[in-house]
Amino acid sequence: MKKNNRLILEFTEFNLQRFNPDSAHIAAHVDNPQLSTDAFDKHQDAIRQGMSRINDILYKLKGTSAYSSLRSKLALEDQDIQRLKILRILKSNIDYDVYISFVIQDEEYWGVIENIMSSSPKLKSEVFKDFDLLQPKEWVIKIKGLVIKTIKTWLKPEPGTYKLINEEVICYSVETGKQLRMESGIEIELIRSHDDKIIIKHDSDYYNLVGDNYIFFNWWFEKID
Repeated sequence: MKKNNRLILEFTEFNLQRFNPDSAHIAAHVDNPQLSTDAFDKHQDAIRQGMSRINDILYKLKGTSAYSSLRSKLALEDQDIQRLKILRILKSNIDYDVYISFVIQDEEYWGVIENIMSSSPKLKSEVFKDFDLLQPKEWVIKIKGLVIKTIKTWLKPEPGTYKLINEEVICYSVETGKQLRMESGIEIELIRSHDDKIIIKHDSDYYNLVGDNYIFFNWWFEKID
């Protein structure tokens, strides 16, 4: 009897942790799976089954038009313009060309907006030749429209009071055509901005700013808070 007391009995030591002795029925799970090797864990098994079902769904969707559309939309979200800069503006006949740079997915691209003051300016850029980017027709239209709209909006200053910081600007009265020679430091009131001209007020008279005076207004005038 003393000898038997030194034995490790399956139904005492093993069953304390709900392990399965060879002669017992298999249990659904154990209290502490880390105490055995490769023990069954219902939570991990549920995760494995869930991942398996997701993989089955993806496999069935792969190659379908819905999957391709979703993948394209997710990729296009990363192809928005991050930074946009005006490098220079050059006169082209009676209009102007705006040279720009912008960043998409940490890559810098250059481009030019031709005839920025016309009703239908055009954007040309090397970005539309980069085949590492997804370029569906909708994305190309979106990028061109966004760049042109942003530049045209920036060229149209908001109403308010401005001070001339350039040496001089010459403009003409809206009503009489009288010339006004504005020198550095003069203050004017901006009444309204159009796509090709700016109307200002000085000493009760209204004047048009066109051409260079319009295009370079943001560089030649400073808004007074």
